[in-house]
This record gives sequence, C-alpha cells and structure tokens, in this order.
Amino acid sequence: MTPEARLNAMRHRAAAEGIPLHATLALTHRCNFRCVHCYVLPNAKAPSTELSTEDWLALAQEAADAGCFSILLTGGEPLLRDDFADIYLGIRKMGVHVMLFSNASRVDERIIQTLQTAPPRLIEVTMYGASPETYERVTGRAEGFDEAWRGIRLLREAGLPVRLKTVLMQPTRDDFETLREMAAVDDLPLRYDAMIQPRFPGDTDMERLRIPPAEVAEMEARLIPELAGQWKQQRERQAKQMDTSATHLYSCAAGAISFYVSAEGMVQPCVSAVRHGVRYERGELLSAFRKGRQAVRSIPAPVPFECAACGDRVFCGSCPPIAELDCGDERGKCAYACALAHERGKHSEISV
Repeated sequence: MTPEARLNAMRHRAAAEGIPLHATLALTHRCNFRCVHCYVLPNAKAPSTELSTEDWLALAQEAADAGCFSILLTGGEPLLRDDFADIYLGIRKMGVHVMLFSNASRVDERIIQTLQTAPPRLIEVTMYGASPETYERVTGRAEGFDEAWRGIRLLREAGLPVRLKTVLMQPTRDDFETLREMAAVDDLPLRYDAMIQPRFPGDTDMERLRIPPAEVAEMEARLIPELAGQWKQQRERQAKQMDTSATHLYSCAAGAISFYVSAEGMVQPCVSAVRHGVRYERGELLSAFRKGRQAVRSIPAPVPFECAACGDRVFCGSCPPIAELDCGDERGKCAYACALAHERGKHSEISV
C-alpha cells in the first residue's frame, strides 16, 4: 500500500468512527489589521471571553488524545497573545504537528526563538497586496506591508518553512501579478483565494469586493497557464470519484475528521458552521466534536441534489455554511461560487 493509500484509509476509518485528525484553533479574534473583507472581527466577542492558556492546552491535549496529529493555530492574529509561546510550545510537546497562520507583522526575535525551539510544519503568511498603498486600502495600515516583509525575512533567515497566500479581490487585483513575481524572486510558494464570503448572514457588502467570475478565470488562465492542465486532471479524477447518489448535504472533512474552535471556545465543524457549534467544557472535547458531527451528518441533501452531479464542482468554493451566509439556506447555492466554478470549467480544456 502506498503512503497516499494508507493516509486515505486512515481518513476513511477516522470519518467512520468519529475520530478527529485535524483541529483549527483560533487563539484570538483580535487583530492589528482592519481588513475590509474580514469575517472574524465583525463576529468577535470581548477579549475577556477568550480561552485562557490553561484552557487551550487542556483542549489541545484532549484533541491529541482523541487522535489529532495536526493542529492549525490562527486568529485574528495569534501572535497578539502574550502567552503565544506557552501555548505553541505546550502543543508541540504533545507531539502534534503545528501549522501557523499569521500576517507576520508581529514576528520578532522572541517569536523566532519560540518557533526555532520546535519548528512548525508550516507558517502561512497572508499578504494583502504588493505595496504600502494597497495595504492601506485593505488593512488600514500602510506600514503593514514593510512589517510583513520584515517578518517573512526573519522567518526565512531562521530556516523556518514559509508559504504565502493572498486574497484575489478588487482592491488587490492589480497587485496579483506583481505579488506572484515577488514571491517567485524569494522562491516562496504563493496560493490565493478569490472566494470572498459574506461576513454574516445577509451581508451583501462583499459583492463590491468580488471580481466578476469571468475576469477571475481569465486572470488565472493568463497568469497561471499551468492551471489548465491541473484543472483537467482534477476534473478527470472527480469524474471517477463522483457520487451522484449522495444523501448527506455535507461531503467535506468538516465535522468528519476535522473541527474548528473559536477564541471563545465554541467547537464547530468548521469556521463557518457557527449554527452547529457546541461550547467546550474541560474533558468534553470529543463529545462536543461528535455532537457537531452528528448535526451535520443528519442534514439530508436536497432532492434532486444538483451540485452532486456538477462536472465543475471540483472548482467550486462553496459549501453548506457559505451557501447559508450567501443565500440564507444551507441547502442552497452561492451564486458567485457557482458562476466562478463554471467559468473555470471553460478553461479546463474540457467542454462544460
């Protein structure tokens, strides 16, 4: 059996038995940026409601004991927590792989020393443009651009694994090509996301930030020509694995082998599945995970389930929680994600 086959077998068994393998912990909802598209801050509670150092370490230990071998630390900006080093090193001592999402603006020698003590699997830094001017438009802080690059350089000089990501939206569209070039010069991988989700149910303000689907697909085809071949392979793989008889609405890993915990301790199938959250209590993490799991597994797919047979589903960034944010119905469709998937399908070297 190949390593990939063993991993897939482990995932299938974990999903069947209700064993969490991956956890995302939002250590704080505080952030030193005020991004125009952020869905975290508009839903944040008072800092006093955040879990304590001891709570986070107890929760992480329960996750590890339940089967988790991978934990993502995110926020807000997780480096804003004064106890970040205690939480991070405490989790690493549990033998768990850790990934870190950050804007890198708070990286200093103290953070470098902490990360070097037990290096993470990956540090993913979000870049909000290729200039101070774009940073000002997106984050409200022009100086954030230089702060981020300084942090990235410190991480690289320390030999730590770094990857960049960015959000492809109206304020950053003119920076996308330049940012790709900047990343290439430093030999840094860069991923991106064009799916700007609503910040809360009924939020239509994000429409002004979204780039029209046809323009996104054109930019991708022009600037990342290798995508066409990758998309073709993805569609061919999906065609072999597609289950058009799906009876459950949720088909992703959310609530099956992974979960998210908010800064206040709500255990959710994923960051967007707020309605299925269960409050964390000491010693009850696995129970909370399984309650959320049961909640999403009990939701039937609509009949007929149009999305299940969609040949462009592999390109779609929608899911039940995002559909609910976008159109008010978990079993509905996010019109933007749907249109973008079909536009990408047109560029996948296979007729739609």
